[in-house]
Amino acid sequence: MRLQKEIMSDIIIRKAVEEDVSAIAKIEKASIPQPWSEAAFADALTQENAVTLVAEADGEIAGFITGVFLFDNADIYSVATAEQHRKKGVGAMLLKSFFYTLPTEVEVVWLEVRESNSAAISLYEKSGFERVGLRKNFYEQPRENAVLYNKQLSK
Repeated sequence: MRLQKEIMSDIIIRKAVEEDVSAIAKIEKASIPQPWSEAAFADALTQENAVTLVAEADGEIAGFITGVFLFDNADIYSVATAEQHRKKGVGAMLLKSFFYTLPTEVEVVWLEVRESNSAAISLYEKSGFERVGLRKNFYEQPRENAVLYNKQLSK
């Protein structure tokens, strides 16, 4: 595993634990229209092929990333930062740490994002993701297209 503990600007990236679930769900709920439940995040922590990391600042959860890997592919399901910690590089740190946490067999990381989410799109493109497709009317509440991205990991 490419596990890295990253400390930058007093932010620590670490694996999420059960005690983090409530804070993760709260950040998700404040960030997207159709959030995962606490139970879904708790379940993700028990999956062998899942990765959930948190960014911790001054003892509180500043953001998180969650996804899964299978064979040579990984999927990022959600990345979110608490409002007071946005535009501080937390999302970029979470992405970088997620890449390092994946097994070395993973070659490609996939994600999709709402077409209107310009902040996330900017983050993903700056992190080396390339736009590879569009899923029409993928999201609901409101109905919106999803932009599909992937990133080739270097070996």
